[in-house]
Amino acid sequence: MDCRTLARAAFACLLVPACQRVPIDDLGGESSGSATDVESADDGVPGDADGGFGPEFNCEPADENACPTGQKCTAISEGGPQNHFNCVPDDGMLIPGDDCEPAEGTGQDGCTSGHVCLRTNPEDQLGRCLPACRNDADCEPGGCQASPYTLTTFCADACDPIVPDCDNGFACHQTADRFVCDMLLTDTDISQPGEPCNAVGLRGCAANLACMHGALIPGCIGDACCTNVCDLNQGDEQCASPSLCRPLFAAPAPGFETVGACYVPY
Repeated sequence: MDCRTLARAAFACLLVPACQRVPIDDLGGESSGSATDVESADDGVPGDADGGFGPEFNCEPADENACPTGQKCTAISEGGPQNHFNCVPDDGMLIPGDDCEPAEGTGQDGCTSGHVCLRTNPEDQLGRCLPACRNDADCEPGGCQASPYTLTTFCADACDPIVPDCDNGFACHQTADRFVCDMLLTDTDISQPGEPCNAVGLRGCAANLACMHGALIPGCIGDACCTNVCDLNQGDEQCASPSLCRPLFAAPAPGFETVGACYVPY
């Protein structure tokens, strides 16, 4: 089984309820002030509840001094997803954000320490040097996301889902407490408002939409469906009746306190 197949299998595990629990009783209750409440791993590392495919950190990607002189900290594949962080010979000459050639097995991709060359589409020949991470604290105000193609954890920039400004290859995607410029699965993250999505992992919606408990979305057939986001300061007129503009996050990250979603509160 090749690395891409392993990564996709691990990612599929992230999308089923057996891998991660969503406390549905807390969804949509006005007393909680939010319509989403997704339980995450204790240390905040994406992919920890993935059946053994989670990241391994033998060096800290956010630490400039993580490796001895002449080496760099990067993510490599050791027979599985590209999410084992190790010190390897430092060949870093590229500027963060530069195009690069992925080197899953060796890490010799030309990116500087703490960065890794990742494709935003598996069909692309070239990738981009992106900052790697252990958790959100390494990426503030963005978030630490796992590539859906390699499970490599990388820093995704924060974005505004109402006026998104992500670079090419990225799209504004919902997380548990913010929106970030993430990689989307081109054959999966396509659902429009009212269409099904998966609340575990918050996957399935097209860019700039929110995935919510289906009981809150008019006409939703399924456990969860996509809906439009809205600005809590701009009123219910942003939403099609009977939906109202109400808080999306139970505990929003700084800067996302006014991000809401269109749904029918309990």
